Amino acid sequence: MVRLVKPLGQVARRHAWALGAIGLGVGLVSVMAPSTEAHKAITSKYNYTEHVFPILRDRCARCHYQGGPTPMSLTTYLDAVPWAESMREQLVGEKMPPWYADPTGPAVKGGHTISTRELDVLVTWATGGTPNGPIGKQDVPEVKPPAPWRAGKPDLEVKMPKAHDLPAGTQEDEFEATIPTGLTEEKWVKAVDISPGDTSMVRDAVIALENGTVLGLWVPGYDAIAAPNGTGFKLPANASLKLKLHYKKSWQDEQNAKSDQTTVGLYFTDAPLSGKTIEALEVKGPETNAPGSSPAFNGTMKTGARVVALRPSFDQGYKDAVVEAVLPNNRRVTVMKFRAPQPLWYRRYWLTEPIELPAGTRLEVKATPAIVDEFAPPVQKRYPLQVTFDYVPQ
Repeated sequence: MVRLVKPLGQVARRHAWALGAIGLGVGLVSVMAPSTEAHKAITSKYNYTEHVFPILRDRCARCHYQGGPTPMSLTTYLDAVPWAESMREQLVGEKMPPWYADPTGPAVKGGHTISTRELDVLVTWATGGTPNGPIGKQDVPEVKPPAPWRAGKPDLEVKMPKAHDLPAGTQEDEFEATIPTGLTEEKWVKAVDISPGDTSMVRDAVIALENGTVLGLWVPGYDAIAAPNGTGFKLPANASLKLKLHYKKSWQDEQNAKSDQTTVGLYFTDAPLSGKTIEALEVKGPETNAPGSSPAFNGTMKTGARVVALRPSFDQGYKDAVVEAVLPNNRRVTVMKFRAPQPLWYRRYWLTEPIELPAGTRLEVKATPAIVDEFAPPVQKRYPLQVTFDYVPQ
């Protein structure tokens, strides 16, 4: 069980939001050092070395490591302890880890979640005096940055033709590069990944064909998940890629000039027997949507389809969102549930079991508004409210 804790004061809450904003690469970050309190009595039965570090290493060090995409490392006691209150706030508020697929809905691949026990350990430690560890047993192993290619060496690596520079004083930028593949024959892509030239400022990426077909969405800590067997994206001969990058420097680096030249990695597969590439259907929400509203919108699947993945984008934070398919016989099928979704991580969720839908199926999306936090910094709306269905036509 997770213990109930008293609400943070205004300053602490602002720092908690700063942690989320830094980790997500969006929002304002306070230039103040993280708030610290007067010495607390040690009430936690958990300590950093024995109990907290293994969780942070396994669940958080994909991003929170020295030189990573967040300005705070959590891989040593001295790194983590100033951020304890912010960690507690982000965990209890379901802002971290940023994985929005609700486990009560259809299963998806590659989930990054924290168990109830792990949550209890972290919250108890953060509110119980943040003890380090037994005397003489306070050292923890060094945590190295993640390997450049989580799924192994790609079949093809192509780099941005030239580096993109962010001059001193420029904190955030978006940049689009066209990258020729150099392929002389048709290929089929099952997965895509990127290796940032500067891991500290690449916040997210969209990798697409020049004609607009989205091959992959990348965020820090991303796993290059393969499309289901017998499916893939057709990559024509002489194709070029469109790489759209979102950069954001941490507050420590804002006054430093930085440069990035990212590499895209493609993983190939055999041509599917059907010869059909994965296609996309966008179900769009209202263009204007007031904060605190409960949007509901729908679209129609005009052909029989095998839905393999969903790409939701949100215009604000919501308490939850549900995607349902209403079949021609009026039977309802839950396609996916989202819990505490935010507009900050744009990613593809691959279904563990693809869903077969007949032509004429109505796709409905309903979202429940979240309670607005008056201390939350404004969030830049980068994508419209919509859900994109990736499917193989039948």
